[in-house]
Amino acid sequence: MRIVIDEDIPSELVPLFRGAGHVVQHVEEMGLRGTKNGDLLLALSGNCDVFVTGDTNRGHQQNLRKFDLAIVLIHPQRLVIDQIEPLIPLAIAALPTARRHVVTTIGVPVKSPRR
Repeated sequence: MRIVIDEDIPSELVPLFRGAGHVVQHVEEMGLRGTKNGDLLLALSGNCDVFVTGDTNRGHQQNLRKFDLAIVLIHPQRLVIDQIEPLIPLAIAALPTARRHVVTTIGVPVKSPRR
């Protein structure tokens, strides 16, 4: 499984995602740091299986049907290493069933924006 970790997840946590046949890269390693959301998803679409992010707006800002990948959102109370790290095993467990074109949330449920 090819996994890309977003820049809002500290790169020192990347080794925790490795194993069991996972090929894991951080967006910084790929030279995609600072790439806008839509452009980043377009660059990753078809080139990875799962995109792991901490950006709670990712699913609301883009039409995910356009991108051929699954998104796993790690959502602690605060996006800091001490709160992200305990959620990583849960995120890894969710990888095999994460559906393409959908955000799978691990941690605190994300509230939908009001319309």
